Amino acid sequence: MKSTGLRVVFAILSLSLIVALLYNFSIPNREVIITIPAGSTGKQITELLYENRLISNKKIFAFFSGLTNSVKKFQSGTYKLNQKMDMFKIMDVIKKGKVYSIKITIPEGYTAAQIAELLEQKNLAKKEAFLEIIEKEKLEGYLFPETYFVPFGSTEKQIAGIMVNEFKKNYTPELGEQAKKLKMTEQSIITLASIIEKEAVAPEERALISGIFYNRLKKGWMIESCATVRYALNKYSDKLTYKNLGVASPYNTYEHHGLPPGPICNPGMPSIQAALNPAQTDLMFFFSNGKGTHEFSKYYKQHLEKQKKQL
Repeated sequence: MKSTGLRVVFAILSLSLIVALLYNFSIPNREVIITIPAGSTGKQITELLYENRLISNKKIFAFFSGLTNSVKKFQSGTYKLNQKMDMFKIMDVIKKGKVYSIKITIPEGYTAAQIAELLEQKNLAKKEAFLEIIEKEKLEGYLFPETYFVPFGSTEKQIAGIMVNEFKKNYTPELGEQAKKLKMTEQSIITLASIIEKEAVAPEERALISGIFYNRLKKGWMIESCATVRYALNKYSDKLTYKNLGVASPYNTYEHHGLPPGPICNPGMPSIQAALNPAQTDLMFFFSNGKGTHEFSKYYKQHLEKQKKQL
């Protein structure tokens, strides 16, 4: 009698499972985004899946998620599931925490404003809310350029944190020690790197431009970077005028000695390395030749003569 009863139970479960699997073939192939709050019980998760037509039978799902011990491993988060997925696949996704994420690439040299714009385009964040956090916590320069898979539903603060954590992974203690040998702080290195990022187009010129900036700083000269003026004016396309060079801003390095108060963009590792490894040079001047590279000079007279030839 006992074995007969077990066979009946097994037959019922098998039939129910077949019905549940066949049900998947009868429903539309539709993707559904669900969010499982932290602390959700197995019963609550089952109910959520049922309400979104991701499972057809709550009892069968509860039984098998318990039998496979999956229910104890379910993780909170936002998931992108398909109504055609069978319940075992759904269990696997949720217990492994394969949360729905959106791919986004932050290019080297993007400003916080440009990153905020990109995030808003991807529906990952509100531009103004993101910028408010960046400005409040002074994170310009520390939003590391990289390709990210941002969990859907992340807050603006969490997204900023992801990028800052990536910066911390790349700006190692060894680099910090290297900065100290140059008598530079982390912020001054990142600020200088951000200027190099905006000034250098050709990768091979980064270290040389870095060396020129160090030379000017050592002599007490203003570094006179057009990139800092563009940041102050938020003007990145049109040609700068002499009037622009006199803009009243602490970021205007034509008017103020030393480095600006902070980074003017978010530099990549090549520019950070250039700031930490300046070329040993006696050059003091450079300007863009309009061909993607620069003309370099040791003396101001040479600098002016080269500029005249470009006119």
